Amino acid sequence: MQQPRPDLEAQLTTPAVPAPPTTNRRVTFTAYGGPEVISVVTEPQVEAPGKGMARIRVEASSLVFTDMLIRRNLYPMRKTLPGETLGYDLVGRVEQLGPGTTGPAPGTRIATLTQVGGGQDWVSLPAETLIPVPNHLDPLQVEPLILSYMTAYQCLTREARVAPGDQILVVAATGAVGLAALDLARAMGLRATGVASSARRQLVESMGADFIAYDQPGASPDVDRAAKATGGFAAILDGAGAEPLPAFLRRLAPGGHYVAFGFTSHLRHGGVDAKGLAVLLGKMKLGFSILRVLLARRRNPNVHFYDISGRREAHPDWFRDDLIALMDLLSEGRISPHIAGIFKPDRAAEAHRLIEEGAVTGRLVLDLRHNPKPSPTQPERT
Repeated sequence: MQQPRPDLEAQLTTPAVPAPPTTNRRVTFTAYGGPEVISVVTEPQVEAPGKGMARIRVEASSLVFTDMLIRRNLYPMRKTLPGETLGYDLVGRVEQLGPGTTGPAPGTRIATLTQVGGGQDWVSLPAETLIPVPNHLDPLQVEPLILSYMTAYQCLTREARVAPGDQILVVAATGAVGLAALDLARAMGLRATGVASSARRQLVESMGADFIAYDQPGASPDVDRAAKATGGFAAILDGAGAEPLPAFLRRLAPGGHYVAFGFTSHLRHGGVDAKGLAVLLGKMKLGFSILRVLLARRRNPNVHFYDISGRREAHPDWFRDDLIALMDLLSEGRISPHIAGIFKPDRAAEAHRLIEEGAVTGRLVLDLRHNPKPSPTQPERT
């Protein structure tokens, strides 16, 4: 496993720090609900960081399914109130350290997981949580590594402990985490099968994976046949939760691992637009699904439910090491995040609408840079 890199600081440059900020834009939501509740507010002042904190000038943040769950009050891992800032992660530069604080020097590009708070121009965060980013990397390319790629990478390496040549199955293969898993499979020498809608066959196959359409008759038997033909999967990464757990367990190779990282199928079929009592019932259904996996793990230690924030809290050293490993893969050109669109804050609601409609393959990124350099390889929108 990747160890901390003592030479990482040598890859960094320290550009001039701009003047202290006087205003701050942030992407927030006025109430629990659909994309229409998203707003961008501008506040008149940015406070100096306190002891142990660092003020960050944010360059990029998340536009992901999890942000939508937080806005809808459907996210089971954290209670977030209207008025808080959306943004599950961020890439930016340190501008100022608080009094007596040790951390990355001002001017250093950093990345970190926030759960909320990433989608604003400036934010103060604990300096110890900041992970230096080599200056030559594009912040818009680094941003998907923090949540989407980290989830896929830790599911494969920390949970399933795969080895080169292993067969893996990725369910919800064209979502943000699913495509990251297929990309990582190529880099790690794994043989992947992706389950997605029939319209996305070409994308899955372009990632070097075999394809199974979930929306065609006989999808479940097709997965069974693929498992039998390969002798079972060493790892199954399930982001949908559409099939009963026993169906997946019978598809594992001896010693194989099942890793659930999401239950999007519950929300794609009526849960997203729920209100009132329906929201409560939707959260209960989601909670019961997670509970079933956790209870199954008591009987079978090869069954896992992956929670990125809980995992980072328990093993911050793993998170740091694994993000450095992912940045190394990006630097070497061995992975390439599939960014479907880049949105400025004033178009965040549009991005959320596309996520809710299931119209996004891969990742959307919130661009908070001021006067960014042109990036012809990146689309401006989906």
